[in-house]
Amino acid sequence: MPLKKNKNPTKSSIRLPKQGRAKLTVELILESAFQILETDGLEHFKVARLAERSGYSVGTLYQYFDSIDAVMLALVESEHERQRQTLLARFGDLAAQGVAQSTADLVQVMLNAFSGRRAAQRAIIEWAVSRPYARQLDSRNSFLGQLLASVSARSQGLEFSRLLTKVEMFVLSRAFLNTFRTAMWDEEVATDTPEFAQGLTDLVDGYIQQLARRDKQQYDAREAARLNRQ
Repeated sequence: MPLKKNKNPTKSSIRLPKQGRAKLTVELILESAFQILETDGLEHFKVARLAERSGYSVGTLYQYFDSIDAVMLALVESEHERQRQTLLARFGDLAAQGVAQSTADLVQVMLNAFSGRRAAQRAIIEWAVSRPYARQLDSRNSFLGQLLASVSARSQGLEFSRLLTKVEMFVLSRAFLNTFRTAMWDEEVATDTPEFAQGLTDLVDGYIQQLARRDKQQYDAREAARLNRQ
């Protein structure tokens, strides 16, 4: 019995495991899915192939995922979490060593996180860009946008300590992630070159520099208006 397709699996399709053994089962299923995407591509990602590779029956797969799309969505979410944990671990190590973090460091960590199993990464991106509900996951990722802003401001010595607005968060995180993902997806440019890494760094630093400059201009204008009223 094939896993069905679901128009929007975000709410009901992923049955999060609450016990250690169930969690391990889900991890093994997702790892098998990743392997299939890496070796066979998205077009050959079928439930029978997943059951064969994982060693679990279709019935067992159905206990955790009620559609193939739910498996793919879980892969997207697990990749988001893996990247977040990678960033936290790397920047935690740098902080423990007393090393100042820079935007270039953050960009390199992200590039390294995508350096392995590129075919599977491309397949996940290809699937996600065609599903609005999967793209909506990026809107939850305020962590990356704020981290980019904070690190960029510090590394440039800018006076910019406030949180990003919702619009600023959207612009920065989507510009960064979509540039990165598009480069991986269509392979127009090589993502493992110093030029690409510098381009992403300049994108982030340039945007934060403009926000800091605008904030300073608005502050100066308010101060000038206040003094004129006195």
